[in-house]
Amino acid sequence: MPKAAQISHRQVVWNIFNTEFADVKGTDSFLNVFPMFHTGGLFVFATPIQIMGGTIYQTKGVDPDQLLTVIQDEKLSLFAAVPSVYQMMTQSPSWAEADLSSLRYCISGGAPMPVPLMKKYQQEKNVVFRQGFGLTEFGPADFILSAEDSERKAGSIGKPNFFVDAKVVDPETNETKSPDEIGELCLRGPMATTGYFENPEATAALFDDENYLHTGDMAKVDDEGYFYIVDRLKDMFLSGGENVFPAEIEKVLYENSDVEMCAVVGIPNEKWGEVGCAFIVKNIEANPTEKEIIDYLKNNLAKYKVPQEVRFIEEMPLSGPGKILKTELRKMVVS
Repeated sequence: MPKAAQISHRQVVWNIFNTEFADVKGTDSFLNVFPMFHTGGLFVFATPIQIMGGTIYQTKGVDPDQLLTVIQDEKLSLFAAVPSVYQMMTQSPSWAEADLSSLRYCISGGAPMPVPLMKKYQQEKNVVFRQGFGLTEFGPADFILSAEDSERKAGSIGKPNFFVDAKVVDPETNETKSPDEIGELCLRGPMATTGYFENPEATAALFDDENYLHTGDMAKVDDEGYFYIVDRLKDMFLSGGENVFPAEIEKVLYENSDVEMCAVVGIPNEKWGEVGCAFIVKNIEANPTEKEIIDYLKNNLAKYKVPQEVRFIEEMPLSGPGKILKTELRKMVVS
């Protein structure tokens, strides 16, 4: 059964404060692609902009052509989505002619944003990207990269917002990691959930003795205090005793022009414990082979990180907000 995180009025109010501090105006107009039961749909911009008197446009589902048309025709100033939605928009027939000049900035969250994809928006549409980070249990406005740092710190989620304490720890020992070392991101602040509904065991496991909430996201922080999401702890797999982060492999795949969308999952292997399996939606004008993809990865990754299997599929399984459903991809491997 899924865990039901309790959202208090306190969390809602603190999210509004942090979003407004991040540069939201009463004159802003926002296109919301997230469902309203999702923390991204209800809290990222929708509630703060409503409080400030701005305008919210709500979509039903994710249609890349429609998104580009609405942004252009309504001259919207803010947009937020997960990376897979941004990728689909660039593959739309409307992309080349789409006018996105009204956008003050875009927010990406839900998964690490591939830097090449971010640069495509910057170079072709002059769009400023501000990577953010949040989660249901702590609210969506926990980090946001400033517009001034959007290029210098591309790929970073920025620094913690007001009244958010953040640290990166070893998920087994809970010891704080040094700069640039990968560990689990932990957060503390007044916007934390009050716990999981009627699930005291899961609530107790969520917080440590110092009242830090363990996010389940692997991250690192640089020597300037900027945080970077590496991957989900549950998506990481062990291959021959080495930690492999699918997001790192996906980042390299997105730099290949033959790849429209991709996702990597760990699959069982008798020799190595687990190995990677890359699922790829080909670019409409490309026809790469499995060998060509693997050879490309061998030239750009350490040997143990290279997936041993590549599967080409017609389309990615997506959630309502447009996130790739890796659980469905794992089921494809099993079946």
